[in-house]
Amino acid sequence: MVLYFQLIYLVLYLIPLTNTILDDDILYDIKWQPELPALTELDNSHTFTSTRKENYQCVLPKTETTIPTSTETIAFSEVETLLEGLHAKKLCAYRLDPYWTYELCHGVHIRQYHDTKVAGQKSLLQEYYLGYYHSDNQDIQTTSDGKQVFKIHYKTIDNKKTPMLAVRYSGGTLCDINSNQPRETIVYYVCDERGNDVVLNFEEISTCYYEMTVASRWLCKLPAFSPAEPNRYSVNCYPKENARQKPRNLKKLEDERQMSLKKGGRAQFTMTSADGTTFIIAYQYASDVDLDELTETVTNKVTPSTITEHIGTPNDQQVRQHPMGNLGTDVDRDFLEGFLSGRECLPGGSGWWKYEICYGKHVIQFHEEGQHRTSILLGTWNRDKHIEWLNTNPKKRLAGNIRDRQFVSLYYTDGDICELTKTRRVVEVKLRCSKNAEKSHATSMYLVEPETCSYVMGVESSLFCNLIDYTDEYGIPDREKLMKRFQQQQQQQQTPEQ
Repeated sequence: MVLYFQLIYLVLYLIPLTNTILDDDILYDIKWQPELPALTELDNSHTFTSTRKENYQCVLPKTETTIPTSTETIAFSEVETLLEGLHAKKLCAYRLDPYWTYELCHGVHIRQYHDTKVAGQKSLLQEYYLGYYHSDNQDIQTTSDGKQVFKIHYKTIDNKKTPMLAVRYSGGTLCDINSNQPRETIVYYVCDERGNDVVLNFEEISTCYYEMTVASRWLCKLPAFSPAEPNRYSVNCYPKENARQKPRNLKKLEDERQMSLKKGGRAQFTMTSADGTTFIIAYQYASDVDLDELTETVTNKVTPSTITEHIGTPNDQQVRQHPMGNLGTDVDRDFLEGFLSGRECLPGGSGWWKYEICYGKHVIQFHEEGQHRTSILLGTWNRDKHIEWLNTNPKKRLAGNIRDRQFVSLYYTDGDICELTKTRRVVEVKLRCSKNAEKSHATSMYLVEPETCSYVMGVESSLFCNLIDYTDEYGIPDREKLMKRFQQQQQQQQTPEQ
């Protein structure tokens, strides 16, 4: 095994010394030959010795430098026939995100929608069209000799320059936050011999302007879009003297891997759904002893000490003291105090749009590009309007049973005007218990838009698991009571046992 890695290192080290260009696009295979050819001069060979003193003479390949070329355009007639064939099938592909569903009907439209189903009521459909296909609104250019050509776009995928066919879908639903300009999407088709016209990626690259990547096998019919075959060379190694065909440590390693796949090892297989989505399922074999240990580990995480009950108070009531994660730590106290005081704002989001909540102040959605910042006010805090919202929506009040209380809902109103509804934006902020004791002060956030310009923001942390116990009748956290609880718990931890 040691020789195997040493050999790889030395091969990579010596190849440049033998007038060979080392390139990431060139693949090298090590082939262990049974015996050294008799009376044959081996050019460009080197001798390697394993830790067990086994000697091998390896011949390094000679490669030639190649300069990759790329085609900038392709005849429109070649592309037109394939696109017409795709559009004639009237196929639609779907991409499922946690909230939104994206629908690509090839040659027709791209739609973003969410269907809210309420028991006993008619479902509510929220949808936006991200563009329609127009054959006369594509990247078709005319050359000096009067020929129509399609521009070939290139993107880097897996560190390789990949040719793509760009098809525009324009004239979608008007975007109120982009001067009422229609939404537009560019669909990038990429050659994939196993592709079934499924959506690989979707991204909003700027306000209401989107890009979608689709894997298609029909595009591979055009050489200009076929991925370049990697150069592959062999490093032939011959045993010398009394060495075996393969080093003993390497053979042992390969045998162990084979055994691990048969018993107690990892493996994987693939499954393809009806819409062409491929899932890679990874699994690991385990013995009965391993399963018993795993069950014991999970069970031991829940112990009687997590909830302590004191029975027999003056009013004969039960008083429960719930753990507050690591509330005795300075980090947890400072986090909650900074957040609930509004001094520390929490940002979230990883896409083009990001969002931020400053508790007791406002919730915004923003995008930063260089020194320019586009910001949309989703809502501001007003205690009276929050109470009015609770009275109108009594189901939003805290549940009576403390065991059912998993989150606090706070209503932020009077955001920026929404062009589609002509009303101000609003957002419901949910401070939810995530029960993550190992990372008590870690938070996760999400923002969804169940109705036009009406949002729901979730902020999850294990520190919020006891927040409900320190709220008033309107579900508004009492910061002073919570900080007092911190102090009491800290004093209890510092008081020595009698």
